[in-house]
Amino acid sequence: MSLQTELEITLRTDIEEKNNLLRKNGNVPGILYGINEDSVKIQLLSKGLRKALEQPSIFSQIINLKESDKEFKVLLKDVQVNPANDEPIHVDFQRVSGKTKLTLDVPIKYINEDICVGVKNQGGMLSKNKNDIELTCAADNLPEFIEIDCENIELNSAIMQFSLILPEGVELSQNLFNGQDQPVVACSATRATLDIEEEVEALEGEDGEATDSEAENEDSGESSQESEKQGD
Repeated sequence: MSLQTELEITLRTDIEEKNNLLRKNGNVPGILYGINEDSVKIQLLSKGLRKALEQPSIFSQIINLKESDKEFKVLLKDVQVNPANDEPIHVDFQRVSGKTKLTLDVPIKYINEDICVGVKNQGGMLSKNKNDIELTCAADNLPEFIEIDCENIELNSAIMQFSLILPEGVELSQNLFNGQDQPVVACSATRATLDIEEEVEALEGEDGEATDSEAENEDSGESSQESEKQGD
């Protein structure tokens, strides 16, 4: 299940009140829409919204909006910010129910990167190609993140998106299934590793040449001895 964030809201009955005045008083204007209901104008404390926005998964979790004795399950759909100070100035929420089918990007959480076999024992380097993955599920099954364990990734191997282990009731979006399988995280050789391999190959080549040369000298010496015996 996704992390639960709660925010207190107030329905805006005085629609003539200017948005700038709301912001001056520490509030953020917004709109609540969805599920065959009319859109309603709301406001909430800027302080609470800013704290919620600090969560990396805030756009991929179900948020509980509370208004008096009412409660709404919503997704955060859009936040407008002031480019001068990054303060939120308007917010959009979409109503959902527990069975609402969602398709959205969910963050990826990588673990055990420091003990990855391909890095720690084989001199490779991890390349994380995705920070999130597009999933489809019911709102009640929405995960906060998808965890990927990097411990057993070997050099020159990868974890592909089609092979991800997903929670029950969660699947890759149809958009991803319709495309080609892509690596989510891969372990490849570093420049230093390649240089070492080239040096080893060069040394092995030199050793081989030296061995061939010694063999030729031995053959030449034997031939010379045989020639001297024949002369005697």
